[in-house]
Amino acid sequence: MNESIFFQNVNIFDIPGSLGTARIFLWAVIFWLMPILVRLYTNEFRREVRINLNGLDYCIISLIVLSIVGLMTVATRYPSLEKVLVEFLTLVSLFAGYFIIKDWSSRYDSTTIKEFLFVLVVINSIASVLYILHQGLGLEIYQYEESSADFVQGEEITRTFWFMPQFLFLAVAYLLVFKKEKPLLSIILLIINILAIFITYTRSALINAILIFLLYSVFVGIKKKRVGIVIRDAILYMVGGLVGLVILSQVMPANSEYLMGRFRELGESSSSPLQMNTLEYRFMMTGMVFDNIDTENLFYGMGPVTEDQESLVPTMKHVTSDMVWAGVTYRWGFIGFLVFIILYGLAVSKAYIIFIRYDNTVTANLGLLLLLYVISQIIESFVSWTFMSGHGYVTGLWYFALISSITSKSTKNLKPIFKGVRND
Repeated sequence: MNESIFFQNVNIFDIPGSLGTARIFLWAVIFWLMPILVRLYTNEFRREVRINLNGLDYCIISLIVLSIVGLMTVATRYPSLEKVLVEFLTLVSLFAGYFIIKDWSSRYDSTTIKEFLFVLVVINSIASVLYILHQGLGLEIYQYEESSADFVQGEEITRTFWFMPQFLFLAVAYLLVFKKEKPLLSIILLIINILAIFITYTRSALINAILIFLLYSVFVGIKKKRVGIVIRDAILYMVGGLVGLVILSQVMPANSEYLMGRFRELGESSSSPLQMNTLEYRFMMTGMVFDNIDTENLFYGMGPVTEDQESLVPTMKHVTSDMVWAGVTYRWGFIGFLVFIILYGLAVSKAYIIFIRYDNTVTANLGLLLLLYVISQIIESFVSWTFMSGHGYVTGLWYFALISSITSKSTKNLKPIFKGVRND
């Protein structure tokens, strides 16, 4: 979130600047080692929690192995390895960061994790306020060049994503799941984050937010075995959404017209996929990346190659910003693609089990929160770079790490799915 909260101006995190995004990984390792060194110095080093490996962990380990194979392949195929090691470190930081975050979260109980996530939600909400003021109301808060600008009803509508809050869907899911703890504050922060989603003028983001609301009701209804909850909430959300849309159309008429116009574009056959950057265009560009993967590397990927080895790399990175699977397949091949599919499938099933089977309310709600967020990221993966974001790979798989951490902890509070089944 460095651009949205001006964190990039903290110079210490730009050192050494030549490492690019890999420096974030180095700082994560330093912060991970510091408490370990302190405990060693004070003779208090012992693991508070025994971390057991599970299916999620094995998926990450297999991706690390694929990354090493990719590095060896690049080293044998190309005479020039300039920037390759930095690229390899950046890619591996995605997986090493997973285990660092899992190790961090395994040391604390569910309440502490929940409170930490709430801090992220608050920071994201502050960034959302700045985002609304800049992109929604036209106040010049950020000095970045706008990605696009259009005039609607005599007003200039600008769009850019560099300073967009990074955890909008996390904030929406969190404030829904834990709304009973701080009802008034949750409603205020929820409105702020939803308005920030509106101000992105992104169709997929708005649809994603609506799905989070609907799926929240569906999962709660399933656990409580009350279909009425789903129907009631669906009606409330529909009415609330319509009321909100009417209010926004009066308060921010040009912004509302611009967003509605983007939805109307979908039905205009005269608009080209390129101009609208549609899903069809994204799949077409992703297919182009697939076609340019060397035949002998289709299964294992091209590895940590840079533009010095392959001229397609800049194009691949650009396409990945619109669909993460382009970068996944290019870097780790079809095997890596399959492993990520399994990873998402395991994450959804494990988060669902945590929500359904845990008696502990906080832990169960964390399961529901992570379930909603993982689903939102599955949708986002077709329109964004998600875990391969240029903002920093090291935190890309954090939600998988939290699910793995909760799964690996004691299961004594789990309810059996079938009567007579003993909890081991």
